[in-house]
Amino acid sequence: MNTNKIRQIDYNYAEDEFKDFSPRLSEYHQQIFSSIINKLLSKYPGASRSEFINQEIDRYNEMLVDVEKDIELLKLISALSVLRDLLIQGWRIRKNADDILMLAPPPLDDNENKIFIRKRLQKERNTQLRTPSVSKFIKKMEKTKTYKEKELNITHLIGDKNILIKGIEDLKGCNKMLEREEKSKDIIKPYIQLVTNDRCEHTGYRLRDIWRYFRYTWSIPYKSTPGRNQFYIVRDSAQPYHPIIGIFALGNSVLHLTKRDNYIGWTLEAIKEKLKKRVKNIEYEEMKSGNTGAKNKVQYAKSLETEEEFITRVNRESTEILGLLTSFIENAIGEISIEGLINQSEQENPTEEVIEKLNDITVKLQKMQFNNKRSTGEVNWKKESNTPLFMKKRAQELARLLEAKMVFLDVKGSCNSDMEVLQNLVKYKGGKYINIALQANRKMKIGSNMMEIIVCGAIPPYNEILGGKLVSMLACSPLVVKQYNDNYSHQVSEIASRMKGEKVVRDSRLAFLGTTSLYQSGSSQYNRIKIPANSGKMKYKKLGETEGFGSVFFTSQTSSFISEMLEELEGGRRINNVFGEGTSPRMRLIRHGLATLGIPEEFTKHHTKRIVFGIELASNSLEFLQGKTNQLDYYMPLEDASSNTEEIINFWRKRWLLKRIETVDIITRLSKFEKGSLKVSAFN
Repeated sequence: MNTNKIRQIDYNYAEDEFKDFSPRLSEYHQQIFSSIINKLLSKYPGASRSEFINQEIDRYNEMLVDVEKDIELLKLISALSVLRDLLIQGWRIRKNADDILMLAPPPLDDNENKIFIRKRLQKERNTQLRTPSVSKFIKKMEKTKTYKEKELNITHLIGDKNILIKGIEDLKGCNKMLEREEKSKDIIKPYIQLVTNDRCEHTGYRLRDIWRYFRYTWSIPYKSTPGRNQFYIVRDSAQPYHPIIGIFALGNSVLHLTKRDNYIGWTLEAIKEKLKKRVKNIEYEEMKSGNTGAKNKVQYAKSLETEEEFITRVNRESTEILGLLTSFIENAIGEISIEGLINQSEQENPTEEVIEKLNDITVKLQKMQFNNKRSTGEVNWKKESNTPLFMKKRAQELARLLEAKMVFLDVKGSCNSDMEVLQNLVKYKGGKYINIALQANRKMKIGSNMMEIIVCGAIPPYNEILGGKLVSMLACSPLVVKQYNDNYSHQVSEIASRMKGEKVVRDSRLAFLGTTSLYQSGSSQYNRIKIPANSGKMKYKKLGETEGFGSVFFTSQTSSFISEMLEELEGGRRINNVFGEGTSPRMRLIRHGLATLGIPEEFTKHHTKRIVFGIELASNSLEFLQGKTNQLDYYMPLEDASSNTEEIINFWRKRWLLKRIETVDIITRLSKFEKGSLKVSAFN
């Protein structure tokens, strides 16, 4: 595909797709910016445009050394760097009749979009690979070394295609299904390895280094994520050195994801649906099946419930929902220290004056938010809660929660039934106070009982035998769930402890995993995965599509320019990657930088629809996450985690491996693979 051709489609556009890109610069620097744009549009076509802007950035960045932090020059460089990144992404550029610079997202169909996204991510990934620290790491991993009197390097951890081919050829010679299933266990023997600082017993490499090296083979740049993380390697003990079948990692879930939150029942829309939707009565018919004499209950919908049945049900559910919402607010208030802010009476009986008092404190402390530092050594939670950062957070959160509590009490006092209370709360200010209650529960659950699959995939040549399916299945295995539960069951929640002024340990039983595809066409490794269990099936479900905002397509150089610009403008750093400042520090930095430059947030929208997946780890995961129960009935018991995880591997062999061997010319595909093609040093 010719990506240059895509980038040159500047005039086949819909007028409303183009947005004003006019950075807020001094008159002198605005003239420089306009001159650069005029030259770019008149002399540089297609891909050469980003290269031209890159040269201009380098030129003015060199000048910056001589003029000692010229803020206006920093703003110009930051604006050019943002523009450069957008052009690399394929955004179209032109000027309108008023000589105003306009940009529009790339006009790509789904297939072009996938190819183009991969190319632009690979470009940023390759830039990352050229940084001195990463380049040094790659050379070290690829250098031949002696371990246990054997010469080896990282390629010894790449699967041997000839061993796989020999095993598959032997398998094809089996005629009986049971014999095939048994023999398939000799072709590949997967197991999960939690990544630690320990060294691999087969190669001597640190497990963290192995995971990191193979992560660099992904097209998307590697960025570390703060918070809870668990990294895994899936290995094959059927081959020497136990090569890598695939890697995966769990990280903190994103706080807001509408499709996921609607599915779980964490949104106002989910509550509205319960209040208005009539359901069908379900009846059961007993039938005998086969010759076993066993009775099965077959369910069928009889009809919509009557008006009386509808009102009775909604009244009952309204009482339950109100009880939950009230408890969410009270529990959240109870987890915040009121020291230095309000007294006990004001907490128990909130008024508008109390809310105003807390809001005034928030505004006052907001001005003190510069150069926040990470705590070192043993943390004094009470002292931490009284720092300007956490006093502000406590005042801000208490104001929201106490206002919601006040409104709930007022509405309850003026209604005759719980259904009426809930209906009024849904309508009042667009359901603002119901949302506050729901967010209180969501914030507690999302940081402890949910994780995101942030990396998941097979390493060639195992991708040819659907290793990606295996890796995604093992990501939700009982062994992984148990390790998460064990690792975090006693871990102190740092933000919650600072908010309360004392040590807080949250319930950290894992109930749900989410993930999002990189491309709109989805991720084949999650499709049709249904893992049988005693109490049902674990399956990856498509929860919807999202088209959101992101910082992944902005280079680290752009982030650095923006950070330097903001620090000079504001006299300090507001975004310091420390606990409590907020989630997604890089995204907040980009947004704050664009706002400072007068560039609309629209330009952080990636305009790429992605599929949201989720998998429930227990039969009652949703009820648990909704706060209706404290119990978790896992699909696969954790008491025998290793054995149950092995059952998943056996299921993968039967369901995917054996069928794959029959449906494609797997021998030819494997024969084409060369280990050298996977060496990261060859990517640049």
